[in-house]
Amino acid sequence: MTSNIIYVKCFNEGVGIGEFFTEISKYPSISQKFMCARLNETHIKDTLREYIVEHGISSLFHFTITCDAVLHPGIHVDDIEKVVLGFIRKLAGVEDLMVIDPYFYSTEQSCVDLFGRMVAELSRSLKSVTFITNGKADNRKAAMHEVLRKIAPTIDVRDVVTDQFHDRFWIDPAKNTGIVMGTSLNGVGRKIALIDLLGRADAKEIARLAHQLIGAKA
Repeated sequence: MTSNIIYVKCFNEGVGIGEFFTEISKYPSISQKFMCARLNETHIKDTLREYIVEHGISSLFHFTITCDAVLHPGIHVDDIEKVVLGFIRKLAGVEDLMVIDPYFYSTEQSCVDLFGRMVAELSRSLKSVTFITNGKADNRKAAMHEVLRKIAPTIDVRDVVTDQFHDRFWIDPAKNTGIVMGTSLNGVGRKIALIDLLGRADAKEIARLAHQLIGAKA
């Protein structure tokens, strides 16, 4: 069975939703074929989460980025992970992943564990990962590298240091797809931040700039 969200608005001032259900009750055949219930926003959160993961919440605003998918401390941590992993699955099939995040590396166990779950979503086809960071936390990278190699033992790992990137991106340069994250993994669940799908043109341009930097440092 599938469900749909139905919007009901009364044209007469002072008449509440109860009147709507009273009118429905006059037609027994409706209740025999359909279930109609009064619910609040919490009951449709799974539907909304799946839509956001599939399309990005900016699609609700005519493809503007006025209000993107927001991760914030008010969301239960399990729900935040579902959103993050849902977006990561959009990169399924990536072979040469780029992770662009100035402050990516962390030794916090929660970050390392979350990173492991993210990589596990992509491990089937993953051949290489290039981390582009500012280099200030290179002494913390061992834990994440270890998780990566446990999940994908033959993977090629490369680190590139630059201060040319400010935001956080996960990019599949071969398909010109990617996601943007407004926080590093250590901020997930702690800070207000967006996560959204990148447009193909944006992903392509970010990949081009990254390759340019990588080539200059080779």
